[in-house]
Amino acid sequence: MADTSTKTKDKNKNPFEEMQKELADRGRDVWLAGLGALATVEEEGSKLFARLVERGREYEDLSAKQVKALTDRVAKQQEKAVERAEETTTAAQSAVANTVDKALERFGVPTRSEVSELSKKVDKLSKQIDTLSKNIEKEAK
Repeated sequence: MADTSTKTKDKNKNPFEEMQKELADRGRDVWLAGLGALATVEEEGSKLFARLVERGREYEDLSAKQVKALTDRVAKQQEKAVERAEETTTAAQSAVANTVDKALERFGVPTRSEVSELSKKVDKLSKQIDTLSKNIEKEAK
């Protein structure tokens, strides 16, 4: 019997009141859904922010390591290039010096080593002359 009385009351309700109640219920549901979304964004947003910060740190570390590796590689390549340039310069200077020495030799001009050897001989002879001169002075007195 209770079942039939409820149906009778529902039939007696004004359709406008039913619509009003349903709109109020739906409005409340929308409000609660909005609050739920806000709470979720707040919770997940903080977690997401923390994850993004951590990933940023990892990326920064990785980038710093990559930059360091590239910098080291460039420095090594520069060192090798300088060494090659020095070797090439030394070889070129040696070739020029040999060519000049050969040309001077053909014209009868003494080479550096010959001039150096001759200079040593002159120094030796000068010392011998000085020694002889001192000995002659001693005998003369």
